[in-house]
Amino acid sequence: MTFAAPLFLLAAMAAAIPVVLHMVNRRRAKEAPFPTLRFLKLSVEKTRRRKRLQDLLLLVLRAAVLALLAVALARPALTGVGSLWGEGRTAAAIVLDNSASMGAIDRDRVRLDTAAAAAGRILDQLGEGDQVALLPACGPTAAEPAKLDSTQHAVREILQQCRVGYQKANLVLKLRQAQALLAEADAPNKQIYVLTDMQRVSWLGDGRQAAAGTTTFAPGADVSSAAEHKPLVVLVDCNRVPKPNAAVERIELDSSVRLAGLPMKVVVTVANVSAVEQQRLVELVLDGEKRASSPQLTLPPGGRAKHDFTASFQGPGPHRGEARLVGEDGSAYDDRRFFVVNVAGNIPVAVVVARRHEIPYLDDAFYLHRALASAGGFDVASLTAGELVGEPLGKYKALFCVNLPALDVETAGRLADYVSDGGNLVWLCGGNVDPEAYNRMNLSAAGRLLPSPLTSLRRIVAGEGRDSWRVGFLDAKYPPLKNLVDPASLYESILVYRRVGMSVEKGLARVLARLDDGEPLLVERGVGEGRTLMLGIAATVDWSNLPLRPIFMPLVVQLAFHLAESGRPGGDLIAGQPLQYRLDDSGEPREVELVPPDGAMLRLTATGRFNYANTFDVGIYELRIPGAAVPSEAAFAVNFDPAEADPMKIEPAELESLLDGAPMLAAADPDDLSAAFVRLREGKGLWGPLLSVVLIALVFETLISNRFGAKRRSGLQ
Repeated sequence: MTFAAPLFLLAAMAAAIPVVLHMVNRRRAKEAPFPTLRFLKLSVEKTRRRKRLQDLLLLVLRAAVLALLAVALARPALTGVGSLWGEGRTAAAIVLDNSASMGAIDRDRVRLDTAAAAAGRILDQLGEGDQVALLPACGPTAAEPAKLDSTQHAVREILQQCRVGYQKANLVLKLRQAQALLAEADAPNKQIYVLTDMQRVSWLGDGRQAAAGTTTFAPGADVSSAAEHKPLVVLVDCNRVPKPNAAVERIELDSSVRLAGLPMKVVVTVANVSAVEQQRLVELVLDGEKRASSPQLTLPPGGRAKHDFTASFQGPGPHRGEARLVGEDGSAYDDRRFFVVNVAGNIPVAVVVARRHEIPYLDDAFYLHRALASAGGFDVASLTAGELVGEPLGKYKALFCVNLPALDVETAGRLADYVSDGGNLVWLCGGNVDPEAYNRMNLSAAGRLLPSPLTSLRRIVAGEGRDSWRVGFLDAKYPPLKNLVDPASLYESILVYRRVGMSVEKGLARVLARLDDGEPLLVERGVGEGRTLMLGIAATVDWSNLPLRPIFMPLVVQLAFHLAESGRPGGDLIAGQPLQYRLDDSGEPREVELVPPDGAMLRLTATGRFNYANTFDVGIYELRIPGAAVPSEAAFAVNFDPAEADPMKIEPAELESLLDGAPMLAAADPDDLSAAFVRLREGKGLWGPLLSVVLIALVFETLISNRFGAKRRSGLQ
């Protein structure tokens, strides 16, 4: 227990005043025998004993009032339990939010700088023998886990080196790590400081589970007696008056086929994350050169605006792209967004037939070959079913199996392994396709060849009231089909005369196209790291007029390109996500060359799959595999988490469940933590309750004194 004004304790000596007065006023009466009243002696003795007890009660009450009043004026406070035994050591953990939102500017100062200054004040108020640890919320994982330090040297060094990261923080996880760290400390006083902008997404990073029976402690609450097993959490809010800010939120590449020289659309979405209207410009940068600039975009408060750029690339391979805002705003960390465009060049695909026909246009794959050859960008190989056993299938991005009889067990197994390892297998029906034999073939390959079991071969018969089926549905969400659904006449004009039925189990396969009677026509299913598709008709005019319709060539080309790109390494990552690239299954170590955004080449070695976790800088990461099969290079775009641009702060009700019963003390001004330090040092103030007790005691003293006096007067009468 401590006292803010200990000199007032001297006033506790006033408690002796009632005792002195009581002793002075206590006079002994002279004894004079009076025989007439000797019968009242017994009654007088009883009255004297009762009066003695009443006077003693009033004496104690009056002395206690004066003593409690003196103690209350000294402003006592109850500190931590350990301090009752004279121990005042403290173990503190500082959780520093350095996510992308902490790069915002408040009052012409970066939030992280404000938080770092507050952390310095916390370190300055710790005394000799106190222990402290610093836990940054973002950035690379430290070589050694965080630990409590009594010298502060390591903590101050980490604090000096801490920078704003581009990823999203997980403050709940860091809070649990801090609690686990302090659980090992033997100091009686344990505290967790969380320096953050209170951004809602940073608290909900690992999923929120409301805890029953939790309590949030307001600034005036008792911070010393709550939840002994959970350290006190001091929340320091570094979010004050943010400067207006806008962010490049998303980039969409609107192109079904990305071939050299073909134009493509780059759609940039800009979000206004402030409460005032803004006017902003966006620039498009391709391969390091500025290519275009948008007109001035008007962004309403909390709204968004889109701009479409048109771009083309001349050479095959990965190309670097960037959309960036012009000018300065509240945060520089969300003003740029990177993307990668993989331009196809000689994509290796294979068309597999039962046998090669001497007359090309009589071949079952004649129209398929023409569609792929006319598009350019594909290196098409022609194989027969018998050549599949000796062919290295892994070099092909897609295999089109056209009107093949059911394959033997060995060939079927090779195709199944090809799909499982990331290959793409497309089946086209025809007269050689026997549904029962295909199902047995699929069963022998553990169900890895077909997207769904086949049912039966059907054809139009007299009496059905029609001479063909029509295509009635295309899945507009499937990338190769999304630009083929409008106008609907593109696919509704397709006539089907014969078809192979499929029994599609919901949830296992995806129906991409249906006939007008609801039966599936094109079905896809993922198998391992690859996929398999089945088209229930042949690419010949005796089964359908599809090969003669304008939709056929874009359908084939876009499907082949999509399948080739689906297994291509590269893509869009969020800062902190691991970069992964599959090498091969040889089991031999392979050399990998990685060029991060800073341009310094890293030569690394990996076996089977390459993983690189240090993606905390945004930009383009280029990957090269010397001596590998196509593709021998890939590129990855790493960007800030767009959720970090969301300015919404967490509500107190949500914070209650996340703290899970830990006592909380809020510090609203990161530049002045003196009030919080006083609360932590003094603990729970007792002068208010003591004054209340004094007031109650005075009321009781008055009531008791009046009651006893009234009884005495009544007795005299």
